[in-house]
Amino acid sequence: MCKFITVTECYIKKDMQPQYTGEEIAVFLILNYLQENKHDELFVSIDNVGYCLTGKFIDSQIDKNLIKGIKKGFEGLKKEEDIIILDQNKNNYIIDGKSCYMDTKKSHFIIIQLWEIQKIFSSLGAYGFNVLRFFVNIIGTINGNSKSWHMTQDDMVLSWGFSKNTVNEYLCKLEELKLLYTFRSKARKADETFHRVGNVYGRYNDKELVRQEGVQYLSTVPNRPIKNYFIDRTSIKLRYNHFVNGSKKYNDRKEVDKLRKDCIRYNDSFRDFPNDNIDYLDLSVFKEYGFDVPIYESKKTNKNKITSDDWGEPNSMEAEENNFTIEEILDMPLENDLVSEPEKLTVSEDKTADVDTFPMNPVKTITIKKKEQNKEIPLEIKIQQYADELYEQHGYGTEYEKSIFMVELAEKFPGRNDYEEYYNSAKKLHDFSV
Repeated sequence: MCKFITVTECYIKKDMQPQYTGEEIAVFLILNYLQENKHDELFVSIDNVGYCLTGKFIDSQIDKNLIKGIKKGFEGLKKEEDIIILDQNKNNYIIDGKSCYMDTKKSHFIIIQLWEIQKIFSSLGAYGFNVLRFFVNIIGTINGNSKSWHMTQDDMVLSWGFSKNTVNEYLCKLEELKLLYTFRSKARKADETFHRVGNVYGRYNDKELVRQEGVQYLSTVPNRPIKNYFIDRTSIKLRYNHFVNGSKKYNDRKEVDKLRKDCIRYNDSFRDFPNDNIDYLDLSVFKEYGFDVPIYESKKTNKNKITSDDWGEPNSMEAEENNFTIEEILDMPLENDLVSEPEKLTVSEDKTADVDTFPMNPVKTITIKKKEQNKEIPLEIKIQQYADELYEQHGYGTEYEKSIFMVELAEKFPGRNDYEEYYNSAKKLHDFSV
């Protein structure tokens, strides 16, 4: 079985980790660990690799998904010619030792400790393949001197092909296992973007160095602290709507003044929590009561004032109806490809055209033919996306009241009994992204 020696480091080339599967990365790391320079050939088995991954003997029934993953890793590495399999008998392999040897003087490489791998797989089983891949990706960015690196979650999504939900989930798992430490800046860049200053990551064992690097990095980026607005945005929005609709409660001028102050706090919260999809509340409605109010320029391209029925959702396109793929976006015509009205039938004349109105600028509106969707998004994903957006819009400050959330979700997707699950998932995503 797996021979534990003094050196417990596993090596993998940096140019392997971005595009390789978690199964391929796991198998290669173990083969590299088992390889010894004095042997030209390496005899290894599925059970052998499984023991090294988990630190214990594996069971053919209990660990069948782990075994499938190991086999998949061998197949992928063989196909890409990253290892050379000299001979194979069922679950036993003879590997060319040189193909899994890492010349650390000639190659850029990542070091993963065997105990880190075993902690992932002993806790997560076959799910560990995906988490290991994410862990290797992050460790691959770490600076050797500072033992840390700063990177936004959006950059992780773009660089490594994970969704934002997945990034948050894997960060959570690695922090729970005390394999990763995250220094959260709690600040935004003091520029026009107001993007959050990237978090600083490192191994949990280097957390003190990670903190020092985080403080140092923060000092080099012009920023402003994120204020904690302990306000319930949903509550303010509901009270504002009742006021606009003539609720008798606001016959009392003191109640109107109290609401006015809360609405100002609501609008000001966007300084630290920017969101162009949610417009400011229209405070001009308070002027008839003799109050002075700040002026906020509408963030919407059409400059329409917000109404009691407008909950801040973009009104040009419905999210669930316009999930354009990358291929569809690339297929969209450029401005000079669009024909003028005399050359083509108008939308009303061409009854067969499937079009969406797409605002190109605040004044002129053109129409673009939308490619027919071949894939229907599962209802559960639609509901979770809507739940995430709902919590993102109203979840800052005090905890978004669960009962209100469930009522709004039930109005959008009636007849279900699992609204609380979507609430918990949305809250978890929000908590780890803040």
